[in-house]
Amino acid sequence: MRRVELIDLVVRLGGSLAPVGGAGPRITGVHLDSRRVGAGDLFAAVSGSVEDSEHYSVEAVRRGASAVLARRAFASTVPVWVVSEARRSAGLAAALVYGEPAQSMFKVGITGTNGKTTTAHLVGQLLTCAGFKPAVLGTAGHRLADGLRRAATHTTPDAPEVQRLLVQHKEFGGNALAMEVSSHAIAQERHAGIDFDVAVFTNLTRDHLDYHKDFETYLQTKARLFAGLTPRGTAVLNADDPACPRMAEAATRAGARVIKYSARSAGDLCASDVRTDLSGTDFVLNGMGISRTKIRVPLTGRYNVENALAAAAAVLVTGASPSTIVDGLATASAAPGRLEPVATNERGFTLLVDYAHSEDALSNVCRVLRESLEARAASAGRLIVVFGCGGDRDKGKRAPMGRVVQQLADLAIVTSDNPRSEDPAGIIAEIVAGMDQGGAERIVEIDRRRAIETAVSRARVGDIVLIAGKGHENTQTIGSQVLEFDDRLVAAEALR
Repeated sequence: MRRVELIDLVVRLGGSLAPVGGAGPRITGVHLDSRRVGAGDLFAAVSGSVEDSEHYSVEAVRRGASAVLARRAFASTVPVWVVSEARRSAGLAAALVYGEPAQSMFKVGITGTNGKTTTAHLVGQLLTCAGFKPAVLGTAGHRLADGLRRAATHTTPDAPEVQRLLVQHKEFGGNALAMEVSSHAIAQERHAGIDFDVAVFTNLTRDHLDYHKDFETYLQTKARLFAGLTPRGTAVLNADDPACPRMAEAATRAGARVIKYSARSAGDLCASDVRTDLSGTDFVLNGMGISRTKIRVPLTGRYNVENALAAAAAVLVTGASPSTIVDGLATASAAPGRLEPVATNERGFTLLVDYAHSEDALSNVCRVLRESLEARAASAGRLIVVFGCGGDRDKGKRAPMGRVVQQLADLAIVTSDNPRSEDPAGIIAEIVAGMDQGGAERIVEIDRRRAIETAVSRARVGDIVLIAGKGHENTQTIGSQVLEFDDRLVAAEALR
């Protein structure tokens, strides 16, 4: 087990130590959660007020913490390391304590409102094709070398946890990383201690404004990932997104290289002649050493073409051969819970589960499915959409999500997502407020299981049923209860 003297961390990372004097204890681990602290650990008291820091620090010390990191000094029976940027210092300290496991890895960080999970998933597959052993950390879970898997409680784990995961990954031969970096993670410095070789920007649409307060703050937070690149780093940016110039400016100021991809216009890596159906997408790939190559990717929708371009550009930066990338894309698979099919056997309709939980994501998925129906014969089926909105989150996206489904579906079944501490009926009322009298037939069913059962019972031959919002998730949070609930399993039970 690696041990780092506390005074060495203070000297390298700054701040002050109270009480002053001596080398201080040796640190063997770093934790932000007082319940996980053990003997010899540094407890980072980074959340809440000073009073909270003191309260949780007492618990951490009782569990064996050798020192505490905090924004302000307070009385403690162990040394208190005082820093102004506590979260960042916790991540940097964890990297040092755990032996900087990421230092020798090729590292890709992916941010954006939508597409992070699929892009990270694709980056992982393409890195594997290029001879790397990548970890993929993100919303759908954490995959490490040698088939190790860890459940995810957040899109991006806290900084010390990232370092611990990478230690395990490296022990089994891991030498690369594809990591989703959410806006919360950037604001909370969860990526501290990792210098990304490549930072990817997928897109920016309304989401998380309950946390960031306004869209400009949300945008600025995303740009911080690119501002943090080193001159050796590369920014891979979606040229078709209006926020691209801001990300490019941040990367350029940092001295990083900028690569732009596009599925609609010009860029360093482009897709043209895009044709999509429910089994995959055909397009012509051009740029970064690939010369107008026809390819079929087994992923549906133009937005997945953008995700594929982002992943391809990120991995081409390693020097991987263009043919490796083309072959890798042709055999790629979708991330869990992203337009994931549920077998309907001989029922004659299509049933899909997707994580779409914002206006833009829901619009993209519904449009793909709508186009698929319209491409069929005159007797084409209907689009049935089961959806809701999470509680204790951005309320401003609820009515727009309702409007999207009203416009694009034939039958809209409005239900609960993860209502958390909010009244489910109140959330649904805000969704329905965005749905006018025209368009889709509407059913309101608060119970999500019954809503899915209703969709299955109403489906006819040729229909497409979309269950949106939770995707890969296997729980539902109602009040203080976290219940077992997997849309895929509930749909399969309904079909039986």
